[in-house]
Amino acid sequence: MAKSHENEHPIKAYGYASRDTSGVLSPFTFSRRGSGDKDVRFKVLYCGICHSDLHFAKNEWGWTTYPVVPGYIGLEI
Repeated sequence: MAKSHENEHPIKAYGYASRDTSGVLSPFTFSRRGSGDKDVRFKVLYCGICHSDLHFAKNEWGWTTYPVVPGYIGLEI
């Protein structure tokens, strides 16, 4: 039997996502997988994004899938 999305991605998260090629970032809630035995888990309080993240958010390289949270802006809630 296949696992449900809720079981595979139980951690609620919050970030800023670009939803189209405008690159405009807006609040976005999503879920992610739980930490594994070989993972490091930490809470991000502040973060910036680099120039490459801006190219990615605007799909300037042609392979972005939207919505996208560029960099590591997501915070555990």
